[in-house]
Amino acid sequence: MAGIFALKDAFKKANPILLEPIMKVEVTTPDEYQGDLMGDISRRRGKIIGIDAKAGQTILNAHVPLADMFGYATAIRSLSKGRASYSMEPLTFEKVPESVLSVLLEQAGKKPAART
Repeated sequence: MAGIFALKDAFKKANPILLEPIMKVEVTTPDEYQGDLMGDISRRRGKIIGIDAKAGQTILNAHVPLADMFGYATAIRSLSKGRASYSMEPLTFEKVPESVLSVLLEQAGKKPAART
């Protein structure tokens, strides 16, 4: 018990931060869907890093939190009528924004409902 209390006390004094994985995302799309896909990346807390044009295609490079990338395959297919594609790879870790952190802490504090 002493070890548990000591660890809790040390954790409070350390002032820890929560990090989230950031993905490097590359989206290749026909030019007419560029705006819709850029808007979707922004809604996912993504940052557009660069835009390249290549023979009627636009290549969007962005950094997006992994937590917001779930379901992206369906979204990109819907927004581009199946004509866009994307790839992603791990890039780095960044501090979770306070607005997201407060929601996570609130959810972690809730006890699961009893099943009947």
